[in-house]
Amino acid sequence: VYMANALNYLAFQIYNMGLGVDPRMLGWALGLPRIWDALTDPLMGNFSDNTRTRFGRRRPYILIGAILCAIMFALIWCPPTGWSPTAIGWYFMGMVFLYYTAYTVFVVPWGALGLELTTDYNERTRVQAYRTVFQGIGAMGLGAMWVLAQKWGGGNDVVGVRYVGLAVGALILVCGIVPAIFCRENMEHEQSKISFWPAFKATIFNKPFLLLIAVTICVFLGIFMVNTFALYIGTYYVFEGDKGLVAKFGMYANWVFQLAGIALVPLITFIATRVGKKATLIGGLLLVVFAYGTSWWCYTPKNPWLQMVTLALAAPGMACMWTIGSSMLADICDLDEKKTGLRREGMFGASYSWACKAGIAFTMVLSGYMLEWSGFDAEVDVQPEEVITHMRLLYMFIPMGFVSLAALILVFYPLSEKRILEIQAECHPEEALNDE
Repeated sequence: VYMANALNYLAFQIYNMGLGVDPRMLGWALGLPRIWDALTDPLMGNFSDNTRTRFGRRRPYILIGAILCAIMFALIWCPPTGWSPTAIGWYFMGMVFLYYTAYTVFVVPWGALGLELTTDYNERTRVQAYRTVFQGIGAMGLGAMWVLAQKWGGGNDVVGVRYVGLAVGALILVCGIVPAIFCRENMEHEQSKISFWPAFKATIFNKPFLLLIAVTICVFLGIFMVNTFALYIGTYYVFEGDKGLVAKFGMYANWVFQLAGIALVPLITFIATRVGKKATLIGGLLLVVFAYGTSWWCYTPKNPWLQMVTLALAAPGMACMWTIGSSMLADICDLDEKKTGLRREGMFGASYSWACKAGIAFTMVLSGYMLEWSGFDAEVDVQPEEVITHMRLLYMFIPMGFVSLAALILVFYPLSEKRILEIQAECHPEEALNDE
């Protein structure tokens, strides 16, 4: 969770507010490397699927990727502060390119390993629920990074973030190598190798997979395009320029968001096993729509704690997305096995990641421009009222629109528990007979 999200929790605070880098350049610096990352993911997925070692198809890459990510993450937060803001922005972009390349080496095999852990329809949801819970627990520290940067830097977050980068890099290293050492792969899948383009074509023409990608991209567009607005609304509207209070409150807000999501994961899992994955996920997405609809009234200087209501309502819906979306992806791999006769979790996980990262890259680029279009000026301490109003409206309506579209698309998703059991029986009739 730190590999994927920590940059977004510090980039604008350090590089824009602290070092004066143009927000549009930061948007490109965060977006372009994700496009490169998205292009390398399918290649890494196919490479991992075709790898044959005595340690497995996934674990060697997980180990190498974790080590490289830890080193690159620490270096990102050590820019030459004597350079001009533009030169510092180029430093950030170059380091982020290297970091996300290392991240691909880690996350694609790691994700594929998770999809392979079980073939049971409902157990897949429970496996992903455990992942969501542990990610939520780990993510509770994300909001504290800016606070620690200020504290460890003696009030200078640009200095303190260097120590935060080292600490988080060490955490990435320790946690990243754990699955490489202790997880065991399913070595029973002895199958012929498949070249990249046939594998990629078979993946992107899988209709349920395309629907799942469309749902995920809509959610990402809705949330991440305006996610940074929460920082600026908090700083210049809710807390009237007090960055120290904003940082602390952001930490508390992250705790509320993560705890609300974690607390309801067991209920999400229970409902999904009773009414189905599709219906549960649609309900979760509609809850996210409602949550962002409350932001206009809950983000207010009269009572800053009210914004916790918006976050607590949105968290369970996002937990549905991470838990059930990954479980659905494992089901889609069963359908693919029926069509191709191969288990290709690496390619499907990588292609799913590719689509997600392309969506994130697009939103990151747009987020910098949207901040500029709103009229925001980092040189002034008090933003005009119309700028704040633009931010608040965008923060409310963009997530509501895109997440509503995601729920509508999901209505057409065709794979149910009954259909997956039929597919598994066709692919492995001997196992079906044993179950009977």
